[in-house]
Amino acid sequence: MTLTEKLQDILDHLPKLPGIYIMKDGKGSILYIGKAKSLFHRVRSYFTQGGGQAPRTRVFVNKVRDLKVLTTQTEQEALILESNFVKKHQPRYNVLLKDDKHYPYIRLTTQEVYPRLEVVRKMRKDGATYFGPYTMVKEVRETIRLIYKIFPLRQSSDALDGTPKRRPCLNYQMKRCLAPCAGLVSPQDYARVVQDVILFLKGKNSELAASLKEKMKSASSEQRYEEAAVYRDKISAVKTVLGKQKIISTSLVNQDVIACCQESGLAMVQVLIIRSGKMIAEKIFKMKNLSEEDERETLSAFLKQYYADEPVLPEEILLPYPVEDIDLIQSWLSEKRKSRVLIEVPSKGRKRELVMMADENARFALRNEVDQGDVATRSLEELQESLGLKNFPAVIEGFDISNTFGTNAVGSMVVFQNGRVETKQHRRYKIGQVDGID
Repeated sequence: MTLTEKLQDILDHLPKLPGIYIMKDGKGSILYIGKAKSLFHRVRSYFTQGGGQAPRTRVFVNKVRDLKVLTTQTEQEALILESNFVKKHQPRYNVLLKDDKHYPYIRLTTQEVYPRLEVVRKMRKDGATYFGPYTMVKEVRETIRLIYKIFPLRQSSDALDGTPKRRPCLNYQMKRCLAPCAGLVSPQDYARVVQDVILFLKGKNSELAASLKEKMKSASSEQRYEEAAVYRDKISAVKTVLGKQKIISTSLVNQDVIACCQESGLAMVQVLIIRSGKMIAEKIFKMKNLSEEDERETLSAFLKQYYADEPVLPEEILLPYPVEDIDLIQSWLSEKRKSRVLIEVPSKGRKRELVMMADENARFALRNEVDQGDVATRSLEELQESLGLKNFPAVIEGFDISNTFGTNAVGSMVVFQNGRVETKQHRRYKIGQVDGID
């Protein structure tokens, strides 16, 4: 390809340092973001004749008109920066973890004097503690309902500083709240409840049960029998949760078991979350912007993006095969966790069985996704034939107008792409230039 004078000048002066590179087209849109141990050698390799790039790579390289680099001190820092930039900018030619902002998180407002729980759709750097993402809203609501049943956490959203704001509510009378709004509990005593909630949300239920048992014994020995009975009931509720969690490992290690399955430009990644030997949750994710990438590249991209925002890291991550940058990812996660994170590719035994379980779930999810796509395609083909359309109806927009007795007219638009609803493209309109029903 023929390089512009500006681009050639940038290539000639690239540093032989680790960092990230940002490729842009003529309009300034970001095409691709990557990392390199040596920016000089990695970036120049894209523009070398006969470089052996994959067809998809050649496509976006031919569109590059500008290039920006950011240097780092180490390759690990470059990996972290790449992960953050890819998640932020969502470049067209990067393999992307499908935007999970529609997945709910549980937010514990630990930056407040008296923390509370709420459901949010996006994590923010606001000092709060986040748990998730959860794949189902029902799962989140059930978790919060159970927390309120076991722990006397406040349910109001008022800003509290310890001074009385109101009289105690009904939850206080039912012993389901400590009435911080009425100034009946100190921040220190309330914080102990919050710590138990954090243990519960992290899946450390065995540790939580042991902590509650110690508190029950202490209350009983000091003849605070009513308080001891409350702890007894909490222990019973936690044990009920523990009983519902299937024991799948005797090692009692916290593990994430991850597998990826890819076909027809689609990929599904299954994550099995195991805490203290028990499976407490599972998540399924869709990857997009795939082309000729193999599953190893896709899984590597997933790990970098998924763990960039994941607040709770396991001791072990089990994978079906080695992936690109596995040592760098392991070092990065260990540093983030402040203790060792082992990424392992088991070849036999119970760990291998867990990986195969995740793989089977990923394949099943992918098959369903592909089947749904096939059904949508066939339906659109039938629609094209029935209506005598010249082009395939890949995008369908539906409009509706409504009014109240000829006034306050509003309009709405819904969008379907390849047979699937695209809620992000839905629109609502206020109509102010037309009088009457017409």
